[in-house]
Amino acid sequence: MDREIALEGCVNFRDLGGYTAEGGHIRWRTLFRSDALHELTPADVTAVRSLNVTTVIDLRSDYERARDGGPHPLSGAVDLIRAPIINENNAHVMGDTSLTLAQRYARIMETTGTALADAVTAIAEAPGAAVFHCAAGKDRTGMVSAAVLGTLGVADEDVVADYAMTGRNLTGIRERLARHAAYRETYAYVPRDAMTADTATMADLIADLRARHGTMKSLLLSQGVPDTIIKRLRTSLVAPVPVA
Repeated sequence: MDREIALEGCVNFRDLGGYTAEGGHIRWRTLFRSDALHELTPADVTAVRSLNVTTVIDLRSDYERARDGGPHPLSGAVDLIRAPIINENNAHVMGDTSLTLAQRYARIMETTGTALADAVTAIAEAPGAAVFHCAAGKDRTGMVSAAVLGTLGVADEDVVADYAMTGRNLTGIRERLARHAAYRETYAYVPRDAMTADTATMADLIADLRARHGTMKSLLLSQGVPDTIIKRLRTSLVAPVPVA
């Protein structure tokens, strides 16, 4: 089954299904990650709706949403959940060049307020397929992917490879962001490593979080995700190995 799904308004939309997880594998066509869903064309909306997407988790900040303009193209057709992973609590972290990109990710994931818990809960409770997105579909989307896949027992190397998959789309992402004045201004102050998708970044993030939390599940619990939601996440996303 195709992992990457071509759309007109987005360049980084893909399926998180198929990865081996604890007790089975991640169900195909159940969880997606993406870049700028707010730029979907009418044809894209039809394509996304055909995937049985019922829940969209928007990881952008209030600042970004206000400047991207207009209603979300999927507004009224799906449940829209706002979960600003980078917010007033931690916005300064991405510009802190005393930290590596992986360390910035880790600090952000530990200081999202309720945003990380809100995103994970929305994924677990989605009546159909869910998709989460930010502007580039790399940093914040990568953090949520790592938390969800890691909690479900997906191997580190698969989480790392999925993050690095964005690398092939970085040129298109940069070109799209450059068309928007708000992003041109914002990214002028973002360290250059924030526009990379190296395998070492995700590998270091996983090692950093594991050293201080033990497991991704423990991280989620520390961020306010109840065990009942983690169990529901597993039920929703993991297709068990068939009994012979």
